[in-house]
Amino acid sequence: MSAAEGAGRVEGLAHVGIILPELQTAASLFSEKLGLEVSGPHPEPDLGLEVLWVKAGETVLECIAPTSPDSRAAAAVQRGEIGVHHVALQVSGLDGLLSALSEAGVPIRDSTPRQGAHGTRISFLDPAASGGALIELIEEPEGER
Repeated sequence: MSAAEGAGRVEGLAHVGIILPELQTAASLFSEKLGLEVSGPHPEPDLGLEVLWVKAGETVLECIAPTSPDSRAAAAVQRGEIGVHHVALQVSGLDGLLSALSEAGVPIRDSTPRQGAHGTRISFLDPAASGGALIELIEEPEGER
């Protein structure tokens, strides 16, 4: 029996997050040169960033660029963390899933979910949980699942 059984579940891949210093170059590549569906950039002023969504078949890329020097995105750019940043998994029952993972000894960065883009609730697992990759758990707002 898994730690998450009955406490929420992973429903699939939500997106791959990519941190960039700016979005125009990526928008041009994905839209004009590769012919992919691009949406944005969409400002997220509460988070101090903007997001460019790119759809490649069933896969979604979330390109993130800082708009505020004190945002998490700006800190990541300053640390040289440009490029693939995280893999986001779509979940239901985020609170219960986090509780079950915590009880199972999984290290969690955000034990209390926080606001994500487009009204989502998110939590990041500590990279030690996966052997080094940053995993985001994302739950859509009620009614959008």
